Amino acid sequence: MSDRIWDYHEDLERLARYLCRHPEDAADVTQTTLVKAAEKLEGFRGEASLRTWLHRIATNECRMLRRRRAPSSLDELFDDVAEGRAPEQADLAPDPEEVVLDLELREAVLAGLENLPDRYRCALLLVDGHGLSYDRAAEVMGVTGPALRSLLFRARAALRSALERS
Repeated sequence: MSDRIWDYHEDLERLARYLCRHPEDAADVTQTTLVKAAEKLEGFRGEASLRTWLHRIATNECRMLRRRRAPSSLDELFDDVAEGRAPEQADLAPDPEEVVLDLELREAVLAGLENLPDRYRCALLLVDGHGLSYDRAAEVMGVTGPALRSLLFRARAALRSALERS
C-alpha cells in the first residue's frame, strides 16, 4: 500500500501548485504530504479513497504554509494553463487587441482571487481549477457537500463582484 502513495506524486504536485501558487512551495508540500502519508499509513482507515486522503493532507499542508507566509501572486496558476496549450494553438499569432484584453482580464481575475478568503479560493481552485467533483472537494476540505456548494456560490459571487468593480 505504501508504494501506491508515490503513484500520486504528480497529482499532488499539480494540486499543490494550484493551492500554494509557487512551484518551489508545491514541491515542498508534495514531498511533505507523501512523507506524512507514508508515516501515517497505518492509521488510514479507508473511509475515503487513498487519493482523497492524500489531497486532504496536501490541502492542510498548503494552509499551514500560507499561515506562515505573507500572501503572494497567483501568476503560477495561469502559467500552468499557458503551458498546457496544444502546439497548434501556440503557433497561431494572437491579435494584439486580444492579448491586451486577456492580460487585463487575467490581472482582474488574479486580483479577485487573491482577495478572496482562503476557504473560498481553495473551493474554487479544487472544483474549477483542479476539476475535482463536489464530493471529492468537500472531502478534501473537510466540509459537507452543501457547505461546499455554499462556499462555491459565495466565492463565485465575490469573484464576480470583484470583476465588475474592476
